[in-house]
Amino acid sequence: MNALSFLRRAAGAVSTALFRLLGRHPEGRRLEIAWSVTTRETMVGVALAASPREGAVVAYCRSSTACDRDTLIVQDVVPPIARDLSYHRGPVVTVTSHYWNRVIDGLAGQGPDTGLAVLHTHPGFGVPMWSSDDDRADDDLARFLFGEGFLQPEAPLISIVASMTDIRARVLRFDRTSAIKVSMTPVERIRTLGPSRIQFESTTDRLDEGRIHDVPAHADRSVRVFGREGQRLLADLHIAVVGNGGVGSICTEHVARWGIGRISCWDLDIVKDVNVNRSAIITFADAKRKRSKAERLARALPAFSLVRDIRVRWSVSDVRDRAEIAHLLSADIILMLVDDPRPRHFINRLAYAHYIPVLDGGNAIRSTAEDDPSAEDSMVEAGGIRINYLTPDGPCLWCAGHLTSERLALAFRPDYDMAADRARGYVEGLGPAHAPSVMPVNSLTAALLEIRLQDLLFGLSNRNVPEVYYDLLGGTLDELPRLIRSHCPQCMRWLGLGDGADLPFRE
Repeated sequence: MNALSFLRRAAGAVSTALFRLLGRHPEGRRLEIAWSVTTRETMVGVALAASPREGAVVAYCRSSTACDRDTLIVQDVVPPIARDLSYHRGPVVTVTSHYWNRVIDGLAGQGPDTGLAVLHTHPGFGVPMWSSDDDRADDDLARFLFGEGFLQPEAPLISIVASMTDIRARVLRFDRTSAIKVSMTPVERIRTLGPSRIQFESTTDRLDEGRIHDVPAHADRSVRVFGREGQRLLADLHIAVVGNGGVGSICTEHVARWGIGRISCWDLDIVKDVNVNRSAIITFADAKRKRSKAERLARALPAFSLVRDIRVRWSVSDVRDRAEIAHLLSADIILMLVDDPRPRHFINRLAYAHYIPVLDGGNAIRSTAEDDPSAEDSMVEAGGIRINYLTPDGPCLWCAGHLTSERLALAFRPDYDMAADRARGYVEGLGPAHAPSVMPVNSLTAALLEIRLQDLLFGLSNRNVPEVYYDLLGGTLDELPRLIRSHCPQCMRWLGLGDGADLPFRE
């Protein structure tokens, strides 16, 4: 077991101990489910197909532990077959030992921390409620699976009930030392990730303080677009912005003005005078004082954020540092706006392992003066803007060809080697030492990314668009049909492993 796995298990044990002591999930820690739209549609669709009788289906799940959130990733559905479900009590479904034997046998190849998610349906409309019969069945199930050692103490066990329109979930925990033995904790939120939509929905009737946001009067124009519920959705979101330079600073300012309620900023660099003409917020005074980009940006947000009590965190550490992982995993969405392939590779893997959607953006301009800042005249030879959306049912940056082993290897070369290669001018893909950049291109990059985010959150187009590309010289905006590579060694290998995934941390 590596050090990170040990720390995560220790944190999980502490969290579990607190839960057992308090009889609920630790205060301030949100309990969530994450799954792909394919997994959700498969589980709910298979179960509802039994209507008007109840239906049931089982899937495997794993944990993802953040600083203030515990997420249970549901995937690998085991659809029922003949003899798996019984209706000896009329329309009420019973999961038979035949089904459980198949599921338990499958656990052997899933890893020691793998748990189970059991979904059954209450056909009809409205918010479903667990019956007293469901309570007894869940209690018996937890006693059996944990008591007989089929599930490890740290493994998750989820009970989900769905109607035609709504869904609720709870986590079952077993404690031999407790008089109650089995405790049941409501899941607060489900995030469903798909190629055309990111959905967040409450699965509990608890209205905790801090979870329901008042919509201020100054949000009037936004409310007229997305409604009060839409504005509450934005206020409840946590967006991480990795890279607070030209495009990153603009995006961070805009999402704060839009009404995002929590923002985290990561950037290693300090402000320089050459940054001012192509970034938001920062000034020549910041460059003179050599202020951190991340800190300068984060401290500016409360002055104009639509959510007046916005929660902001900033870090000048590399996002790949082990100490940063718990904070990054608490994000609902990551905006990745860095040129360096090393953090992009790191976040690419994290996105698929922990089911956190990522929008990756960048731009490039090629000109005759890019290597000569003293040139009197220059001609733009090429330029483009790219926005990629990373989600479990879509292609990763390796699938799309934006990350390769060659590019990653180049990024790990010493600075003096890269300078020498640039001087010789023969290393493909290395790029200039000082990439040309102007405010209009950065602003358009930010706008395209934000429009894509808006589309995903509110389902404006409901279209699968893995990549958008704008040609600066051609003036065309195209959607590129990127596809998932079969057996991709990156996204497919780490998909849904959560805390069990091996991330390429910076040592």
